[in-house]
Amino acid sequence: MKSVVVYSPDFSLCYSLLMFLQNHYKVVATTSLDAVSAMIRNSSADLVILDSEPNETIERLLIEVKNINCDTPIVLTYVYNSKLSVIENKIKPNIKEIFYKPFDLNEISTRIPNLLNVI
Repeated sequence: MKSVVVYSPDFSLCYSLLMFLQNHYKVVATTSLDAVSAMIRNSSADLVILDSEPNETIERLLIEVKNINCDTPIVLTYVYNSKLSVIENKIKPNIKEIFYKPFDLNEISTRIPNLLNVI
């Protein structure tokens, strides 16, 4: 079973995504970016969903992911803000998808198999 790591500082969103995805994937949800980094280093993530505005911390994590395992697809979710377009464009080469909030869970669930190459 493919594993999905979900990060959000919002525990409720972590839990919601865990509940939504758990029937099809092994899901680990966390509010700690350090935990995400550790799971990627241990190759225990087939897909990473990051709920965070693009910022320097996320950029560093994406660079770390690329250096560890460039095949791990990353999805970013956040509330669109035009002020973040510069950093978003900077990190886009290191992510596979961006979903702007409010996002449709069904849209995300239909994209995951493509990202995991399981269709």
